Parts: sequence; C-alpha cells; structure tokens
Amino acid sequence: VPASRLSEKQQWIQKVTISGEPELLPGTRKFVADLAYPRYYLDFETIMPPVPIWKGTRPYEVLPFQWSCHYEAAPGKIEHTEFLDLSGEPPMQRLAESLIRALGKQGPILMYSQYEKRVINGLIKRFPNLKPSLDAIIDRLVDLASVMRQNYYHPSMQGSWSLKAVLPTISANMKYSKLEEIQTGMEASKGYLEAIDQETSAEKKAEIKKQLLRYCKFDTEAMVRLIKFLGH
Repeated sequence: VPASRLSEKQQWIQKVTISGEPELLPGTRKFVADLAYPRYYLDFETIMPPVPIWKGTRPYEVLPFQWSCHYEAAPGKIEHTEFLDLSGEPPMQRLAESLIRALGKQGPILMYSQYEKRVINGLIKRFPNLKPSLDAIIDRLVDLASVMRQNYYHPSMQGSWSLKAVLPTISANMKYSKLEEIQTGMEASKGYLEAIDQETSAEKKAEIKKQLLRYCKFDTEAMVRLIKFLGH
C-alpha cells in the first residue's frame, strides 16, 4: 500500500511491521519519571445485565462489582489491595466507598483506557453524596493506553493496542492465556453472575471468587509491568 494512502499512524505500523522490530519512541522515560509517588494502578470489573437484577438499576447499565489496585509508595515498594462482593446484594456503594479509602488523596491513578473513568462517572451519578471524593479521583487518572498508542508498536500487536495485545510483547511470561477459567472481562462478568446465583454451590462460588480475584489482579500487575518497560 503506498505510503501516500496511509495516515501517519498507519505509516508507522507499516514501517515497524516491515522491519520486524518493535519501536519505542523517545520520551516515555520522562513520562514515567514525572509520575509522582505514590502511584496507584486501578482496574474494574463490571456487569451490564440486559434485564436489571437490582432495584433502581436500568438495562445495560455499567455496574462495577470488583476492583484491583496495586499501590507503589516508592520505587519498587508495591502492595496490592482489592474489593469483590459476592453477597448478591448491590455492591456499588460499598465498592465506591472502599475505593475512596484505598486511593487516598494524592498520587497518579493509572488505568488502561478510559473505561475506569466511565465507571467512576457512573458511580457519581448513582451516589451524589460521594461526588467530591470521586471527582477528586477522576482528576488524578492517567490513561496508559493513550501513552502506549503514541509511543510503542510491536509487529505482533497486529494493529491493536489492547492490554492483551501489548503485554505479551513486553513480558513474554505474562499472558492472559495462562490464566485458568477467566481470561476476559466478559468471562469475569459471567463468572460473577454465576457466583451470586443462589443455585451455585459453595464450592463453585469459592472457585469463581479465586478466578475473579486473580484475573482482576493480573490487569493491574500488567500496568505495573508497562510502567517499568516505559521507564527503562
């Protein structure tokens, strides 16, 4: 395809694909160096049931039931915290309140794509009393996906900057395919709905809980790895 027919981004993809070598543009080291501490790495899991399962919700509304957060107080000093409610009761308020406590009041909150912002905005609409605290969280969000799209491409990504496409190109031992039953957000949503079903056995519920926690934690582990890669 002639370069004249391609956009600037497509020309870059073409060049890297033909060369067979990944390219990381200069400037990412400064981006990482400029990120203050503490740093937070945040990911949500959600459901969008076509038929509402809780009073006061609407069809296809994005409803979070889980979050994972890796917390980096100083270089290399990383801890992890999480929230998952499998009681079957609406989890949104407890999730929002626990999130506010976990994220503190300062430091960048790294996410991958704008989905986390959308989820938090949904929580603001649902819980106006939490708006000041949740607005403060939104002000601290940093989208790693946009940084990757602007600065990194690997031929194996095949035109996709999804976390599942990017991660194996920078960390060969971190592959979603190595996870067990839950490897995608859709599978996490299905797993959650199965776990809160009263017909689900205690043993199966415990297994789903284990898989959900591992999957969501993997997403925030991945972002920790991306920052290390961008800053090296």
